[in-house]
Amino acid sequence: ADLGFKETSVEPVVSSPDDLFSLSEADLPAIYDAYDRLADEMVARIGSDKDFRFFHYVIDFNRGPCIIKRVSGCGAGTEYLAVTPQGDIYPCHQFVGNEDFKMGNVMTGEFERLTHVNFADAHVEAKEDCQTCWAKYYCSGGCHANAYNFNKTIDKPYQLGCKMEQKRIENAIYLQAMRQVGGNLQFE
Repeated sequence: ADLGFKETSVEPVVSSPDDLFSLSEADLPAIYDAYDRLADEMVARIGSDKDFRFFHYVIDFNRGPCIIKRVSGCGAGTEYLAVTPQGDIYPCHQFVGNEDFKMGNVMTGEFERLTHVNFADAHVEAKEDCQTCWAKYYCSGGCHANAYNFNKTIDKPYQLGCKMEQKRIENAIYLQAMRQVGGNLQFE
């Protein structure tokens, strides 16, 4: 906000575990601390001209997305596709180039419906790891590409991503509570 931005989003890096810049469990304390400091800074700015929004802390707890969206997530492979300049169709931009996920080609008219069905079936209710998670209807099972890149299946969520998402949701709840009371929540 000090640079004039009223809305921002910063994404955690997702890469091969072999990359020097990849995140690991050891990074979580520093990541959690950074998320907490960001939330506290946002609370301190409530009602001022320096107030700003952080994408991952914006959750509509009153209306929010419908249950279908909460269960199905981002829509990769079902309502969202990526098309390369050559016309190749993939379930998401993060799968482009992975021939195992090529769904067809718009130039030739071919389309693999089985891939579409596999993504439609990879919803939060079908993911075993999500069944006991308190945040499952906020993250909807996480990113399919991250799940595949780390677990070689879209049916098992990327656990480090789950932990970061839970922290962001926790801070979104905190921030919403603080906004409700004008940034001045007192505990006795």
